Amino acid sequence: MIKDYNKIWVWLFLDIYLPSIIMAIARGMLTITLPLYLISTGLDPVYVGLGSASIALGNLLLDIPGGVILRITGEKTFTRISMIVLSLSSLGMVFLQHPWILVMLSIIFGGGRSMWLLARRYVITYYVEYQYRGRASSFIGMSERLGTFIGPGIVALMIDRLGYPWVFLTCFTLTVIAGMLNIVASRLPMPGNRIDSEIEARHRNHAQDLAASQNQPGLLSLAAFSVAQIAVQGVRSSRNLLVPIIGKGIGMSDSSVSLAVSISGALDVLSSYPAGVIMDKKGRHVAVMISFSIMAIGFLLLAITNNETLFYASVLTIGFGNGFGSGTMITMGADIVSRMRSDRGAIFLAIWQFIGDLGSAIFPISIGLAISIWGVSVSSAAISAISTSIVIAFKTAISNKIHKIAQPRQG
Repeated sequence: MIKDYNKIWVWLFLDIYLPSIIMAIARGMLTITLPLYLISTGLDPVYVGLGSASIALGNLLLDIPGGVILRITGEKTFTRISMIVLSLSSLGMVFLQHPWILVMLSIIFGGGRSMWLLARRYVITYYVEYQYRGRASSFIGMSERLGTFIGPGIVALMIDRLGYPWVFLTCFTLTVIAGMLNIVASRLPMPGNRIDSEIEARHRNHAQDLAASQNQPGLLSLAAFSVAQIAVQGVRSSRNLLVPIIGKGIGMSDSSVSLAVSISGALDVLSSYPAGVIMDKKGRHVAVMISFSIMAIGFLLLAITNNETLFYASVLTIGFGNGFGSGTMITMGADIVSRMRSDRGAIFLAIWQFIGDLGSAIFPISIGLAISIWGVSVSSAAISAISTSIVIAFKTAISNKIHKIAQPRQG
């Protein structure tokens, strides 16, 4: 456990946040570039949806194996492995640009990203205490959102002038820079001890161990959290497919669509820190409810979009709402995991990440199929309805379960 919180924020910035921001920019560039590239080749929306979900599919495939590897190797070695996977897969995209080869390389990139994020979340879980964890986790979410803001902005500037190969080369360069920064920062002394080592020391007393176990989540609670995690991450990932398809459908250029996504990402970042404060002060569920109430409006606007003005309004609304959910599901998972020994926690974090990535992978593919059958307006309206159902679920059933589980341990 870290006592000096000035030192922990400096250490977290250098070792986690700054490399994560740079890596997220590369991911943000790929997230918008892949569907635009596949649309330009004339593929059916079903296959574009598969391509849009390729990074999430890679996440999904490596989540649980990644937890096993993390448990064996430790976070530092595990992070190095993720860097190699990310760099090599993005390098392959520079030279191999057949649509299906790009999809395969994106899946590999997603696997590396899964390992990278799992290592970052593991550190947050076991080095940051409960009362600061919401803000620490929201900064992880903010790092991803900075990627969603800056990445598409870079694409908007490059794609019409230089073409796709230079976009992929930039992604590769960014992954290398992020990896080098992390290697340098990891040599810095760590300002404190692991939380789990203190937990294990306290649990030598059987009575304390038994009392602590009463706050562990039951199967029903875990099932509720899992469904919520799938829905939350699924709705978030759906915009990666709906936005470019709708934008191209009303006649916008690749650079214009990328610019809209970039501005949306800026609003996403703007509302990220308040999300952490709301989580720590008002509760994890309150941040989720605010986030998806706004996103429901945004997706409903997207469903009726027929011009650029309405397109920008809907995309910016979605981005602003998404920011208020920054780090919410990471924090909920960390609240549960922090009660476990680190060897068990690594596996649970991997499973928790797998559940979220399942939603991120399934939703774009399902939305692509729905677009082919019912059209893009109905599909966007359906995502708006799911967003509303998430708000209702967190207001009624899930909030009580969070209150029982997500409370700090008493020494």
